[in-house]
Formats: sequence, structure tokens, C-alpha cells
Amino acid sequence: MNGATLSLKRLFAAACVALTAVTTTVVLTASPAAAAVSDGAVFNNPLVAAEQYKIRDHVRTLIDGSPAGSTIRIAMYNFTDTVISGALISAKDRGVNVRLVVNYDTSTSAAVTSLKTALGTDRTQASWVSVCTSGGACIGSAGTPIMHNKFYLFSSTNGSSNVVVQSSANLTVSNATVYWNNAVTLVGNAGLYNAYADYHSDLAAKVKNSNYYTSVLSGNAKVYFFPRAGTDETTDTIYNMLNENITCEGNTTTGTSDLHRTIIRVGMWYFSRDDIARRLKELANEKCWVDVIYTEADAGVLGQLRGNSRIAVYQVPENPNIIHSKYLAIEGTYIDQKDTKWVITGSHNYSNAALRENDEAMIRIKSDAIFDQYRANFRTVRANAVPDPNSAAS
Repeated sequence: MNGATLSLKRLFAAACVALTAVTTTVVLTASPAAAAVSDGAVFNNPLVAAEQYKIRDHVRTLIDGSPAGSTIRIAMYNFTDTVISGALISAKDRGVNVRLVVNYDTSTSAAVTSLKTALGTDRTQASWVSVCTSGGACIGSAGTPIMHNKFYLFSSTNGSSNVVVQSSANLTVSNATVYWNNAVTLVGNAGLYNAYADYHSDLAAKVKNSNYYTSVLSGNAKVYFFPRAGTDETTDTIYNMLNENITCEGNTTTGTSDLHRTIIRVGMWYFSRDDIARRLKELANEKCWVDVIYTEADAGVLGQLRGNSRIAVYQVPENPNIIHSKYLAIEGTYIDQKDTKWVITGSHNYSNAALRENDEAMIRIKSDAIFDQYRANFRTVRANAVPDPNSAAS
């Protein structure tokens, strides 16, 4: 082999090494960072396999995106999902502070048991699990209360701060595969985040108070925490919203397609507060349009809602699906603001227990974009519901 040939072979070998190095560098390049979190709603669809776990997947993305030193706070009524418990344990292992409040009845599930082992129950530490009172709630002390919350707080995740997720969904299989649920995310609202964080601290400390009722307005959102003491409709938060703030006429771009009258949509698992139904009937008589989807309702509620030409009633019977969401969507005039769009959602059913006994959170949001998401979901659920033959839905 002559010198020229040897030199060529060495050059070729060197080129191959260089090419390999370049190729290896390309293969090992990290994937792009997750997109920053934004305001918006997420809904599961129990009838479509690919959409059943959309709420859980959204929450898991936020857990996985939480950096070391940040804090995750969760309050959950029913928690059996080991995918989320595993994600929370991984977050704790990488230096995230994880703080969970759960209702007593769910505290022995495999998911929560693993979290108690990994996080401990000592609230003087950075991470912990706090279990509500046996046979009761964390805060509510009247009647037979439960800690019925379903919310998540992230001090930092995927580059965003002060992230609040208010959901209707428990962390169970049935809440994904059988029930219709919703979750709304709000980002960067420090006042809202801090209000929820303070409430979470009170839940964890089991600050007993049968009249805990508190509301905080921050930016485009207002949050309400229960239980609220009282004996009639004057201390019913939803009734007062409907009674004091809604005007049926005067819009120019929103509402009904004919005369732009205000539309009120209710998606509700359990509806038993007759005063709310009575006020909806009165608003229909004032020329608002009312659209209601429910799974369970008492005779008084149905008696008020049926037989009115401007109230359409639909049921998602437990066969096996239910609507587990609890939301009110208003399109029209609210608080003297014409052509506006509002959503009120959370864990709060229209039941006496939700108002007077339970630990619950409910949030009111003024947002065209978020409202439009809820309206689309309402229409999807309604298309899979049964029209009440004694209402305008028939």
C-alpha cells in the first residue's frame, strides 16, 4: 500500500467518524419543551374511547411539567387513579412539593395509600397527604357533609405560573369512561390562585365552620367556597345570581337567533333546589330561553321546568352514562353587561348538601372563548340526552 492510498483511507475514516458524531448529536437532541399553559376548558367524552381520559391527561401534563421547587396542591373527593398517583410520586421524587387533601372515604384506595407512603402525612414537611374527618368533611360541620372538591393548583408548570384547574371530575375510571365531565384552566391570575391556596390550607387544617362561605373576585374570575349557612333562597348563591343579575332583553349580538334574548344553559348531575328552578321559570316568562340537561332531579324542580314554551329539558339517564358536570352558562345580559358570556362551574351540584353542608368550590368566569367551549360541550351532551316530552325539548 503506497503512501497516497494510506492517506486517502485515513481521510475517509476520519470523515466517517465525523459523520457519525454529527448523526449521534442529531439523534440525542432533546425534544422541544412543552407549550406554555393557557386559559381554556377540557371535556371528556365517555362515548369516544380516545376522548375518555382527556381531563386526566391534561392534569398529568401539568404534573409532569412542574419543576423542582414548585408546589402542586390538590383537593379530591374520590381518588383511585394510580396513573395520577404515580405521576405525583415522580414529581415529589424530582423535588416538587406535593400536597393532597382527600375525603376520608377514599383514603384507603391503592392510589391514596401509595401517596401517603411516598409523601407522608406530616404537614410541617414540604409534601403531605391530609385526610378529612371520618364520617364528615374537612370544613363543613352541619348535617352529613363531605369534602366534595375536585381542583388542582400549580405554582409553576410548563413555564406558566399560578395555574388553577377547577374540575367536576373525580380521579376514577367511571368519571372518565361513563360520566360526562369538564375542567377549566386559568393561568396567571395570582389573586385567584392565592384564594384557592388559602382554601386548600383551611381544608388541610380541618378548620370546622358550618358557614365558611367566602367569595373572591380577581380579574375575569370570581370563586366561591362553601358551605353557606341559611334557610331560604336569599342565601342561595345560584338563586341570587339568577335573581339579581340576569336581564332577558336588550342584547344585539348574543343570545337567541331571533331577538337576541339571553340564553341560560344548565348542565347538572343532581338538581333538587326548587327555588333555582322556580327562578328559571320566571326568567323564561320574562322571555329568556332556558336549556337544562340533568341526570337526577326532584319532582319540584321538574314541575317548575316542564310545560313552558321557553324551557327545554333533557335527561342523561343513568343507563349507564350520566352528566356529572355542574355548570351554568349565560349568554346575554349579566350584571347589566349586554352581549356578554359567562360560565359558572365547579363541584357544586344544585342540591341542599352542596350549598349548606359540603366543602365545595365554584368559579364564575367571564370569557367568550371559554363560554364557547362550554356551549359546544353542552350541545354534544344534549345530542346524546333524552328530550323531556313535557318541555320545549319535545
